[in-house]
Amino acid sequence: MKLRSIDSHRLWPQSAAPRCAAYASCSDLLTSPHEYDPRSALAERQTSLATLPSAQALLSLESALADLDRAALATEYSGLFEVGDEGPPVPIRESLRPERGAAQREEVVRFYAHFGGDVSTHHAWEPDHAAIELEFLHLLCYRELHAGSAADALPCQLAQLDFSARHLGAWLPGLLNDVRAARPDGVYSRIIAVVAEFVVADLAWQRASVREPADAAAEPRPPA
Repeated sequence: MKLRSIDSHRLWPQSAAPRCAAYASCSDLLTSPHEYDPRSALAERQTSLATLPSAQALLSLESALADLDRAALATEYSGLFEVGDEGPPVPIRESLRPERGAAQREEVVRFYAHFGGDVSTHHAWEPDHAAIELEFLHLLCYRELHAGSAADALPCQLAQLDFSARHLGAWLPGLLNDVRAARPDGVYSRIIAVVAEFVVADLAWQRASVREPADAAAEPRPPA
């Protein structure tokens, strides 16, 4: 069976470092503010993010969030994603999205197991949370960055493409639409807009750098 490969214009590992920082920042931004203040992470990654054109909107969030009280962030986050008599007003877990379904959780878990994804253990009950899926892409970029050769980096690169296409790239736009409908002027409308914009742009960049063999299937497949 012929395997996909990465075009030579995708520099390795130069491209992996800022993308690793960007996915880590996106994960932090969608982690509950009750547990973590995302603003410090953005400040720490300014230098890396500045080198990545698709992450420029992430840089602008640091100043936008700087004057906000963390308690206010936490209140808005809970009101959107955590409370409600029949579940959260806006599901931020893929398997709870009406357009996705419960099977997505199992597929995400298979990806993590196949690639040794040691995502945050205290979120083991919600592996399909947007922040955890973004953390997994951060992990894959980190492994690409520290691979010993281009051949060793290739599985990490192809896993990023497959996971992005099958999961985050497929459902973050819908999450953004729901958050905008629920809280059009809220800070999370802006945060998720920036995160979704980066994920979609990065997915397009990944697709542009992959060579498909003539007999390859049209759609990426999850690990068995």
